[in-house]
Amino acid sequence: MQHSVRTVLLASSFLLLLATHAFATTPQAPQDKPTKVKQPVPQDKTSKDETIDVSALRHGLLARNGFSATKTDTPIEQTPQNITVITQERMAILNSRSVSEAVRYAAGVSDYGSKDDPRGYFGTIRGFSPDIYLDGTRTPDATSSQSFSIEPWGLEEMDVLRGATSALYGSGQLGGIINAVSKRPNAGQKNEINFQTGSYSRVQGAADIGGAVNPSKTLLWRFNGLIRKSNTYANNIKNNEIYVAPSLRWKPDDKTDFTILASFEQLDAGSTAQFLPAAGTITATKYGRIARDFLSSDANYDVYSKRQAAIGYSLTRRILPNWSITQNMRYAHLDLDYRFVTTKALSSDQRTITRQALRQSANYNNVTLDTRSDLKLTTGPVKHELLVGVDFRSDFLANRRGQGNAPSLDLYNPVYRAITWPSYGTTTNTNETESQTGLYAQEQADWHNFHLTLSGRGDFTQSLTVNNLTGLQTPQKNNAFTGRAGLLYTAPLGFAPYVAYSTSFQPQVGTTRLNTPFLPTRGKQIEAGLKYKPLPGTPWGEHLMLTADFFDLVETNILTPDPADSTYDIQAGEQRTKGFEFEGMGRLPGKIDFLASFTYQDPRITKSTTTSQINQRPVAVPSHMASLFLKRDIHILHDLIFGAGVGLRYTGNTAGSLPETFAVPSQLVWDIVAHVDYRRTSIQLNGTNITDRRYVAVCTRNVACAWAPGRAMFVTLAYRW
Repeated sequence: MQHSVRTVLLASSFLLLLATHAFATTPQAPQDKPTKVKQPVPQDKTSKDETIDVSALRHGLLARNGFSATKTDTPIEQTPQNITVITQERMAILNSRSVSEAVRYAAGVSDYGSKDDPRGYFGTIRGFSPDIYLDGTRTPDATSSQSFSIEPWGLEEMDVLRGATSALYGSGQLGGIINAVSKRPNAGQKNEINFQTGSYSRVQGAADIGGAVNPSKTLLWRFNGLIRKSNTYANNIKNNEIYVAPSLRWKPDDKTDFTILASFEQLDAGSTAQFLPAAGTITATKYGRIARDFLSSDANYDVYSKRQAAIGYSLTRRILPNWSITQNMRYAHLDLDYRFVTTKALSSDQRTITRQALRQSANYNNVTLDTRSDLKLTTGPVKHELLVGVDFRSDFLANRRGQGNAPSLDLYNPVYRAITWPSYGTTTNTNETESQTGLYAQEQADWHNFHLTLSGRGDFTQSLTVNNLTGLQTPQKNNAFTGRAGLLYTAPLGFAPYVAYSTSFQPQVGTTRLNTPFLPTRGKQIEAGLKYKPLPGTPWGEHLMLTADFFDLVETNILTPDPADSTYDIQAGEQRTKGFEFEGMGRLPGKIDFLASFTYQDPRITKSTTTSQINQRPVAVPSHMASLFLKRDIHILHDLIFGAGVGLRYTGNTAGSLPETFAVPSQLVWDIVAHVDYRRTSIQLNGTNITDRRYVAVCTRNVACAWAPGRAMFVTLAYRW
């Protein structure tokens, strides 16, 4: 608490000092004056130009297109799907320190109660865990603790695609994907260096610089780097990171565009998963409640050490004015050393937990390649955009895991005793290889005000799991066809109703009790919605978008326990999610930037061999979510800008176990932001959970609950040129 107060006072002093300096200085011509830039929308989509305000220091919350949804330059308002493009400015305003924080305020997306975890993203889209993509190709497909880290500082934007995406991207979860887009060199490069400090003893420095290599500016470079030393809200858990991402772009003419993208990250951290019992967190015991920063693991044993590197390229070649070829390739590698202590059970006196020590290492290699052709043509009154592509993905994972009993721990007077390290690779010792080849095609046809999207894809997957402990080899091959059909009508006054149907699949590794390989899970989705983007010249403003939709998702072939032998699984499960979403973003009258969302969803397990689970909610998936963020900038002087904003996030209660024997209460959290921009310099204050509300973020069983972080305040000082 005292540290947070000191942070606020420090930030206030900085803001006052900067403002005082600005008033005492004679105004000069602004160096980074906001300008109006005409950006023509492709003629095959609309005949009018769109005027976009571009500020050299701060840009808008509303993006123009949703490239990830169709792999073409299609305006968001003409895409028959609810998508959210999280711009770089939005991540900067909200001080997004992770993927979880970046997707806040997006409809249909949960981040497991704001539980900050350095290991990766833990959350859902429409009730299903999403897959994570980087630059349009899938990142290493591993368990959550072995995920490929995405650093928001290295991103231009982050795209949230809701619903089945297999028709363009291949195997994946039904709920949707999150596609991160890397920063790339550009001719209008705006350099930035910043320094951040605040809660959890956080000290971080970051740089984003670049420019031209040669006088003709056909060769451009960019470097993103970050170094951080920080604790977390969980006692004795670190979040230290070194991140570098150099890139080089060659654009000799308007026909060729070639960019090399590389990155390296060293993460030395731990897990903030606390594995606390519901008794003492959700409900009080006779001893009270467990401390919010309680460490259920062990500071002398814990480690989450990950080294990851990636290198790839993006090549676009325009063969004809209406025909281009694009290829994206990436090789990624990560090494992981992970030690943690989980909770097995709570004693009858509700005071002591029995624990289990885990020791895990992983070596992961991932190669992705996506090649596509984009052809635009006209036949009579119909304008076509034909996309044909082939992509390939190969994964190799060497997974080693050991586990053993750990000393019990008193929840209210903890005494940590030495952990005996489990033997290496005695529980799990496998080598897994998996490959996927997909052929896909898409037709986008525009006829008058109708926009039709048809997508289809055939996938060929195979995998081999070698159990080094038993020598057993499990090969699997699966082929699948998935599709999507969407129709959108651009009505007068900026309204656009749409309807879409799409399917998905996801291979499942393993076999049944009878040694029959598992089939892929299959999913289908129906979505109908309405988008509204005001026409140019609208009195109440044109830089905003509203989207509302209904959706119905069903996934089958889900693994459930075999009634004949519960140590095996069979594919008799089904899960369904129905719901409604609303999302708005952009600028309101009075130059107020806003983000708004509301979600109602009803996720249910509709089939299972475990009778008690039927018609139950999956754990940690809320039925209601809502958020609102408002921000206003004021020009105090010609080159001095002050801005302030406030946000409110509501998450409804969630099931704490399956079946739902108890629920995790709903959450209401407030955020704030304030900044002063003077010429090229800015200072920004961000606060989350500013009322310091004490609440449980998530429970997945009765001894797997975790507190949410308390109040956190951060100050960022930046210089841009």
